[in-house]
Formats: sequence, C-alpha cells, structure tokens
Amino acid sequence: QAGGKSIVLDANATSQLRNQGLDSTNDSPKFQHKVHSSVVKAIYTGSEFIATASGDEDFGLVLESTSFYAEQGGQIYDTGSIEGPSGSFTVNNVQVFAGYVLHIGSFLEGPDSKALSVGDEVKCKVDYTRRTLIAPNHTCTHMLNFALREVLGDHVDQKGSIVLPEKLRFDFSHGKPVQPEDLRKIEYIVNQQIKDELEVSAQEIKLADAKRINGLRAVFGEIYPDPVRVVSIGRKVEDLLANPESKEWLSISTELCGGTHISNTRDAAAFALISEEGIAKGVRRITAVTAECASQSMKLASSIDTDINEASKLEGATLEKKIGSIKNTLDAAAIPAARKADLKGNISKLEDQLRKAKKKMGEENIQKAVKIAIDAAEAALSEGKTFCVTHADVGLDTTAVREAVVKAMNRFKGLPIMVFSTDEASNKAVIYAGVPPDAPNGFKVLDWLTPSIAPLKGKGGGGKNGLAQGQGSDASRVKEAMELATQIASMKLS
Repeated sequence: QAGGKSIVLDANATSQLRNQGLDSTNDSPKFQHKVHSSVVKAIYTGSEFIATASGDEDFGLVLESTSFYAEQGGQIYDTGSIEGPSGSFTVNNVQVFAGYVLHIGSFLEGPDSKALSVGDEVKCKVDYTRRTLIAPNHTCTHMLNFALREVLGDHVDQKGSIVLPEKLRFDFSHGKPVQPEDLRKIEYIVNQQIKDELEVSAQEIKLADAKRINGLRAVFGEIYPDPVRVVSIGRKVEDLLANPESKEWLSISTELCGGTHISNTRDAAAFALISEEGIAKGVRRITAVTAECASQSMKLASSIDTDINEASKLEGATLEKKIGSIKNTLDAAAIPAARKADLKGNISKLEDQLRKAKKKMGEENIQKAVKIAIDAAEAALSEGKTFCVTHADVGLDTTAVREAVVKAMNRFKGLPIMVFSTDEASNKAVIYAGVPPDAPNGFKVLDWLTPSIAPLKGKGGGGKNGLAQGQGSDASRVKEAMELATQIASMKLS
C-alpha cells in the first residue's frame, strides 16, 4: 500500500513481463550502501503497463537492477527516491512478485514537469539513514533466536518476525509464558554478544552446502533459493564451510537470510526485550528494541526505580498518591520486561508497607479517639452535663470516630454524645453522634446532628440504633458547629 493505493503485480502481469523476455530484477546491489544506476524496464499503474508515467497518481516501476530492499523474510521494505532525466520519483513501498521487484510511489510534488519512460536511465537513492535503523533490529532477531534456544531449549522454532526501523518482533514455538528470570537471561545473552563486538559475516553459497553446517537455523516451511545467503555471527561463513560438522558452530548464530544486517554486533549498541506474550496456542511473541531506543528504555526503567526508592521515604496519603502515579507510569512504560516485573514487585512491597501503616494508624486512631471521647464524657458528667460534644483529632477516619461514640455510649449509658474530627489539608470534617433510645423529651439523633453540621456545609444520615453520621466540606467552621451542637442539646435536654 503506497499513498493509499495498492499496486500488485498479479500472475497475469508477471507473465506479460516474462513474455516480453524481461528477466527477474537483479537485486544483489541491495547489500551495497551507495547510489546505484539502473534502467526502467516497465511501468505499471495497477491495471496496465504504460510506456511513460506522468502526473500525481501512484504507479510502480520495474528496473533492470535495484539497490532497494523489497519486503521479505520479515524485514520491511526500503524507502527513498529514484531519479530520472526528467523527474524524481518517491519510493514509498517495495514488493517482489515472481522475481520482479516493484518500486511503488509517486512523483515529488513541485512545479516542474515530471515524467519517467521505459528505457530511461535512473539513479536509485535508498534512504540509508532509515535502513541503518532497520539493520541492527534484523541482526538482533538472529541473536534473539539463538538466545531463546540457549535458555528455553532446542524445541524453540521461529514462527515469524517483523523487522521495522523502530522495533523488532519475533514469534516462536513455546508452550507457556517465559518467566521474568528467563527473559533476563535471554536479554543478557544478546547484550553480551553486542559487547563482544562479533563480526557479522554473510555469503551466498549452494543450498546443499548450507544445509551441512551444524546448528544452521532456517524458518520452517520457508522456500529458500539456490544459491542461498548464509548469515553467521561471530565466525566467517568460509570457516563454517571448511568444517561444516564441527560442534563449535552450535555455540554461534547461523541462519539462512536474505536481509540487510550490521557488519559488527557492536553497531546494535544495546538490546532491550520489552514484552513477551502468547499470540496462539503454543506460539509466543517477543517485542524488542535496539540502539538508542534500547538505551532510552533502560534509562526510563532506572528513573522509575529511583522514583520507587524515593517514594519509600514517604508515608500516608502522600505515599498513596505517589504509588498511584508510579503505577500509571510503569504500566505505560516501554522498558525491559524482566525489569518491569522487578519494579512491579517493588511497588507491591510499597503497597504492603502502606497497608501495614494504614492498619497500624487505624488501630492507633481508634485508641486515640476512644480515649478522647471517654475522657470528655467523664468531664461532662463531673460538670453535671447531660450530653457531651468533643473533637477527636483523627482526620477523616470514620471508623475511629464511630468507635469512639459507640464505646463512650456503652460506658456511660444514657449519655448523648457527638464527636467531630477534621482534616486540615482537604478542609473536610466527619461527625458521628449517638443518642440513647430513652433520651428525654423524645430527643432524636438526626434532630441533633443535621442542624449542628449546617455551618460545615454538612450532610448527614442514619439514625438506626440511635447512631447517625455526617460529612462536612468546610472544616474551618468546626468551632461554630460544635457550639451549635452544644446549644441544641442544652435546649432539648433541659
């Protein structure tokens, strides 16, 4: 698909080219990094062959030879431009059909007249900056394939791959999820090969000779040409051919591959295994990044690690908020999968720390609120009062405030009690009140609570078993509310 239009050389189109005596495209120059000269052999609109192309529509070019890589073997196509005597053609897609490489795209926009004709001499200018991003990803799929077999065993077979400028994806046979510990080992083996600065050797040889090399990897079900290209990491292909049965070759990566690669593993700089998931029964998928993307991914993991360490010094609501924020960052972060599992473990520890602290705080708050309520009730009774209004400093801990009211009522039967507690940071208040069923003058708990918490912009509810609760959104007026509660109770109970 290029510029929204799909151009395919179907069987009818390729047989027309054969009938004209046109040979398959020579694509061996794709392994060179330089401008390549060629000749236009055919121009295809998607429905017919034409002698000259002009205008803004997409079309496809077949050249005598090309330095462009056509999408195959999991590696994405090259992009770039093809420059003719009277027009520059932008290549958005490159596909191969029955041996013919089709360069799909359109003319560069501009005021100049643009045309390309069959027979024109052209220059192929591949976007090598983009290809430089693709090459390390492709070489790393080979190193990953090797590492997977080292760690998981010889049953691992490649089931597919996609090599893009920004990432690589590798599908393989394995019956269960790969544990973080194994992902770490796999990632380590690839990074070790990068650190070892191994030479990447590629050579075209007879298929029969290639098949004799001990440890050679091929994609099951793929049809390979003859001669075939062998890519070996860490030893020259000619060394392998000199002694193909050697056990030594089992400890290096050797594959049949027609893709473009780096010349030394150090050019990949770094490898980060980002995710591992199941995509079908018995098939797993790994997504990974290399070079600058891998370095960024490792940096991000370290910065999240630092955040978690810093958070462990916090407590209470601040810690809770920080954990929430780190979890969101971590879920979305493209960082090494094994590292992500570690960091999730560290966050779980923080959550445990928070849970324990909350539990301890809750127990302390209950003790504190109960003591305040009982002391206040004793003081009220010793002053001859028939009710008690007090403030327990336990924030918005409703459990503690409720417990204080219940315990005080159990201790001092028949004593109506109201307990306020406020939180300065949020300017909110919680209130619990209890009135015994046999209180004088038909005094009911909601008749006391509801008007008392009006200054706090409060709302209240309950009343069952003589208990009611309320919340207020303006705690700054708590003194006023407590005075009002005192006045109402004095009046009703006198």
